[in-house]
Amino acid sequence: MQREKRLTLKHIRAIDAVASARGFAPAADRLATTQPAISRSVASAEKLLGVPLFQRGWGGTEPTALGENVLRHCSNALKLIQSAEDDIEAMSGIRPRLANFLRSHHLDAIAAVLTFGSASAASQHLGITQPAVSRAIGAATEYSKQILFERKRAGLEPTKQARRLKELHDSLERELTAIKSLVDRPRPGLIGRLAVGMLPFSGQDLIAKAFGELTKTNPDLRLIAVPGSYAMLAEALRRGELDCMVGVLRNPAPYPDLQETYLYEEKFTLVARSDHPCHRKNLSIADLRDESWIVAQHGTPIRKYFETLFRSVGAVPPAQTCEIHSFTNAEKVIVNSHSIALLCYGEQQLKTLPDGLKKLDVNLPDALTAVGITYRKAGDPGEVLQCFEKLLRDLVAESSDEPVTVP
Repeated sequence: MQREKRLTLKHIRAIDAVASARGFAPAADRLATTQPAISRSVASAEKLLGVPLFQRGWGGTEPTALGENVLRHCSNALKLIQSAEDDIEAMSGIRPRLANFLRSHHLDAIAAVLTFGSASAASQHLGITQPAVSRAIGAATEYSKQILFERKRAGLEPTKQARRLKELHDSLERELTAIKSLVDRPRPGLIGRLAVGMLPFSGQDLIAKAFGELTKTNPDLRLIAVPGSYAMLAEALRRGELDCMVGVLRNPAPYPDLQETYLYEEKFTLVARSDHPCHRKNLSIADLRDESWIVAQHGTPIRKYFETLFRSVGAVPPAQTCEIHSFTNAEKVIVNSHSIALLCYGEQQLKTLPDGLKKLDVNLPDALTAVGITYRKAGDPGEVLQCFEKLLRDLVAESSDEPVTVP
């Protein structure tokens, strides 16, 4: 391996700590160092490899798709060091301090001396001075708390502990070679991350289908779907933790730095369990004010429509008995209760309601609502986000194509 392309143990520790702690500051605490030092180590590793390893994500710093694979080899490397510590302790009864203090050049010096038989020959092989080789072995001797070489007339004779460290050196080289092969190989498809906020009750099937399509041809694309309320997801979008959110549009977006893009329309629809008594009556909205209801939370377009619906017939909006943020869970609650729900459905969804659910035959005025994507205004959306939007539009067009009936 070319040395300029090789990660060091310092890099490996920093990468593993940032991934485990989900942030640079807690990683610094874990390694008893400073946040700038951790940041420099990770930046140096990314420069060596030529790929980004981390990005700001939902709930903290998260690995990129390629970073996940690099992280796997870093974790393996740390496990190899742990195993060497265990073996050396079993040999001598003394626990070495390798995990925190061992450095790559320490192992390089040990391996070279063991291979070539002397510090002078090792220095020629490594391209460093003989005193530098001696200092590296001295530091490794101190951290391992072991005698690594015994001076004999024929040269330096390695102890079994030194041979075990040579094995560790060779195993780590294989992990580092795997990392280099990983980042150097041609990578098909899109690379990066797509984090999508899923607003309650609308567009979630569409996101699932789009993610399914993206996984088929983009192995290095990290996909994240985050359900939540509008306020929570909008703040995450504005901070850059999400790339977009999909759901019922506010028209316009309530934040000046966000913009909305229309995709399709869904319909506010009343549904109840199939055997609910309301299906046997010719009812109006006013007749339903004393029923139990499942509706979205305050501040959402669905809740606003619900309240407007009752006020338009001179009725006080009924109290809500159940607030659920998941569309699927809402449908399950409806099937297992006597509640009526106001939900959003696309035309295809209405044709395939789950068993046990039935649409109420009640006229709802102005029931169409726009569903779309919300972005940040600033910055280039990038290839990944543009591809996702196109895929959503293709799926919408595909679902709206009605089959042609041949007479």
